Amino acid sequence: MPYKKAYLWVVLATLLTIPAFWRGYFGRMSEVGWELHFHAATATGWMILLAAQAWAAHRRDKLALHRILGRASLFFFPLFFASAMLVVWSMANATAFGDSIIYEAHGEGLGAYDLLSVVGIGAFYYLALKERRSVHVHARWMIGTLFALIGPMLARLMAIPLFIALGASQAPTDIFYGALVLAHAIAFAIAVWLWRGAPIAGKQPMKWVSLLVVGQAAIFAVARLSDGWREAFMAMGRTDPTIWLLLGLAIGAALTWAGWQAGKVPGSKTAAPAAGAAV
Repeated sequence: MPYKKAYLWVVLATLLTIPAFWRGYFGRMSEVGWELHFHAATATGWMILLAAQAWAAHRRDKLALHRILGRASLFFFPLFFASAMLVVWSMANATAFGDSIIYEAHGEGLGAYDLLSVVGIGAFYYLALKERRSVHVHARWMIGTLFALIGPMLARLMAIPLFIALGASQAPTDIFYGALVLAHAIAFAIAVWLWRGAPIAGKQPMKWVSLLVVGQAAIFAVARLSDGWREAFMAMGRTDPTIWLLLGLAIGAALTWAGWQAGKVPGSKTAAPAAGAAV
């Protein structure tokens, strides 16, 4: 199994979400909407699930637990995916109603960024299920789902020292933009490092993870130049969030079912997972 210490890095990333999202969530939990509570719970749960799976995968006496957690992900992923859709809606809502100077300046860019992240999460999990019998490929697709969360977390962490150093001389919106660029440089470096260290079988997933990081930065910059996209995005923010919750659940469940079916052994009805497989 690859990445013997991966669970430690995932745990670290999970803990870093607390200072990263302190101003936006943890420090004002009583003020935010239910959709952010839902996303915080499911995103944290997803990271814990992946950390537990990575830990169990490297212990012979815990392989059964690894498979149990993998099957649990089949039910948990649609919730996580739906919460990601709700975050996009919450950004659109904040952009439409002027709840933040950051969203006023960058809302449509952040919305396009997060929509691409949602696509990446769905595609990577589908491929992880499809390739669940190839350990090196499966593990890297699963790790890929974390990169949609790593970028926003790193951007907020990078913003803290930048605000301290430049807060008196630069606009908050410019500092946030700089933090986002810096965060993506770091995320891209991590993805390329993982790609370089992967065996031939594992290089394809990490190549697409690297491209996702580049795509996130690019679409953020381009979307901010489109007035048409901004109007469409704000229109999304004026809709009922339940629509996006149900849509996310439906798409997440469809991706899970499709990935599971695609990964079955041809001619097998039960398609019991191979030893060491995730689900």
